[in-house]
Amino acid sequence: MLLHGFTDTWRGWTPLLPALSSHHDVYAWSLPGHFGGEPWDRSVPLSIASCTDAVERRLDALGLGQAHIVGSSLGGWLSLELAARGRALSVVGVCPAGGWEPGSRQERVSARYFRRNRVLLRYAAPLLPFVARHATLRRLALRDVVADGRKVPAASALDMFEGARGCTVVSDVLALVGSGETIGKLGPIDCPVRILYGTKDRLLRWPGHFTCMRRVLPDADWVPLDGLGHLPMWDSPDAVAGAILEHTGRALGRARASHQTGAEPTGTA
Repeated sequence: MLLHGFTDTWRGWTPLLPALSSHHDVYAWSLPGHFGGEPWDRSVPLSIASCTDAVERRLDALGLGQAHIVGSSLGGWLSLELAARGRALSVVGVCPAGGWEPGSRQERVSARYFRRNRVLLRYAAPLLPFVARHATLRRLALRDVVADGRKVPAASALDMFEGARGCTVVSDVLALVGSGETIGKLGPIDCPVRILYGTKDRLLRWPGHFTCMRRVLPDADWVPLDGLGHLPMWDSPDAVAGAILEHTGRALGRARASHQTGAEPTGTA
């Protein structure tokens, strides 16, 4: 299962789908409240727990007790929450959110990006197709999330812009800033966890944005993606897909070995 980031859509995984689907059955979908997804149920206050509930319901609907879960940014945070609920066979967090200390500057910086982006998208809406087609403008527009936005096809860049404009839960998520929502409240995880972080991630910079997460997940496998940004699948799909498949392959191998010996698998985070 692939979980995209805040204001993104399932299409954010497009560069990885050929490689991942050659090894796994892959399910990518747009989260509730995001463009192309089901509307958020306004009778339920939005929180990390209620977002995780929504993903867990989707797993139930698919008949999946557990799955290998890969999450980008907010999706990475949700993937770890699902793992703490026992729903993950393995987790790969791709530049996962929520790793900052509560009330920290890093938390405020992340929120400021999305507030600024919401205003820019509102007033620049008529220009977005032109920006998406123009390589230099595309690079500037995507500089905070992709190391080199010129690598993003024009049609995909426009999908990203329109997806962000169509997200209906921006205010709800931003209202969580300062509420104490943090990865620090994460429960125990007994499946293998790998965290990928881009060395040129301008949105969630290493190491400041990951101080809390590193404390909570001391035994996770931390893998730097040299020269890649916050959405590294657009910068180098081969590198990201390889890191994911290496991890799921090891998790499968460990599960097979445990089954053959009759031993219970031990977690890494």
